Amino acid sequence: MRHILVSNFEKDLVYIFQFAGNAFVSSLSPFCIKVEAFCRLHNLKFERKNTTSRGSNGLLPFIELNGQQTADSEFIIKRLTDHFKLKNFTDAKREGVGHAIERMIENHTMHLLRFDMGRTMTAMTRVYLRDNNVPSFAVPAVATIGAWSLRRKLRRIARTAIGSFTDAEYDEMLRNDLQQLQNVLGDQQFLMGGEPTRVDCVAVAHIGLAYYTMPSARSRVHELLESNDLTTFRAYLERTVKRIFGNEFNDKK
Repeated sequence: MRHILVSNFEKDLVYIFQFAGNAFVSSLSPFCIKVEAFCRLHNLKFERKNTTSRGSNGLLPFIELNGQQTADSEFIIKRLTDHFKLKNFTDAKREGVGHAIERMIENHTMHLLRFDMGRTMTAMTRVYLRDNNVPSFAVPAVATIGAWSLRRKLRRIARTAIGSFTDAEYDEMLRNDLQQLQNVLGDQQFLMGGEPTRVDCVAVAHIGLAYYTMPSARSRVHELLESNDLTTFRAYLERTVKRIFGNEFNDKK
């Protein structure tokens, strides 16, 4: 068993260990936001803890609940669902459809968003360094080198996951994913109907993070979501953030 970081824990309080956020989002990791959104959706008590530590899988987020640690957002949500006896879907068919939508977002759309994020990585890295008290004289050089390295890594991961394509082809795949999500939405308030579910937590975590992380660093996802073709989906995104997070999507407490 891994060393527990919160020994004097409060019963049934979910301690979320995560990457730090910025002035616009509570974490720079979509998987951390996904876990927080799930907690908020089900009114679970939670406490965010920014950390450089890693869970048993070597990644973030991980949680501690009643003295036990769980890593990976999927296993975290399963543990929370089992422990608090939560119900995410009303029947098996809806659960299957929801699972398929989540897998599309996390195994395809996410990589397209990361590829797109590479275009604004230098600006985002500069802000991250300044927020973390890196001396101002060092920011330009560190941001340039760091952004170059991160951009290469994100694009390599995207190519491994999806395949090697031109920038225009990646952009078209992203447009199509967002269009299909809008088609699924139809005239519903949320992706699975009149009330939000864990599927909406996944959508907000990945697409919301890409859209809101740094409004001034605009990329293809901003052009798409602000186009006339995707006004319904943009309205959904804004509505879902408001419903789940209230005014605390960027709450860094």
